[in-house]
Amino acid sequence: MTGTPTDTIELKDRRFAVERASVDGRLYDDASGEICWSIEVRGMAMRFGDGEFSQDLSPHFYDEAMPLRIDDWRKLEHSGYAFDLESDDDEGDSLPTLYLCSHLSLPRSQLRLGARRGHRFALDWHGLAEANWDEAFGREMPFRIALEIEFAQQEVRFWHRRDDEDFEAAARAVMARRGLSGEHLSYRDHRRFRDDPDDEHYRLIRAFFAPID
Repeated sequence: MTGTPTDTIELKDRRFAVERASVDGRLYDDASGEICWSIEVRGMAMRFGDGEFSQDLSPHFYDEAMPLRIDDWRKLEHSGYAFDLESDDDEGDSLPTLYLCSHLSLPRSQLRLGARRGHRFALDWHGLAEANWDEAFGREMPFRIALEIEFAQQEVRFWHRRDDEDFEAAARAVMARRGLSGEHLSYRDHRRFRDDPDDEHYRLIRAFFAPID
């Protein structure tokens, strides 16, 4: 999803127009088989520093696996979580993070997905961020993101066994076995993880589904 002209990221005393914002679902048919929900909000670049030490930087807030235990993308409505790095840094493999000039976990984060409109949700995300750019943009910088964010797609990744396999049916079988609702998802397309038939990942399929409002 491309941001609208009024969507902004507030980071300390700066306001960045939003370039892209989306929530995505991922389901990998592996040993864990966990349903993951990721989020990213990326801002347009802005100049930091002066002279030879200046650089165009764009803030990228993300969490690759939000701790949401839901089985249907529509249940993102009125969901959310809080995070504090001092007490929650051992919770899961993914942490809410800002990339400005390096990837740094957010010291404090409060994320809330509100009312749903079609396949978009009201997002309120605020807290403290760190960047390691300079003294002014280094530690404990307040941030806030308030916009309408799109649920973009559901990916289902699995190994296919036969050359004549129906990839949509196979992906939906994975959903059913792993407890993910496919009722409001429409099959879009698929890609192989590798295109070379001699590659060991040639039979690893990425099937993509679009939300049905």
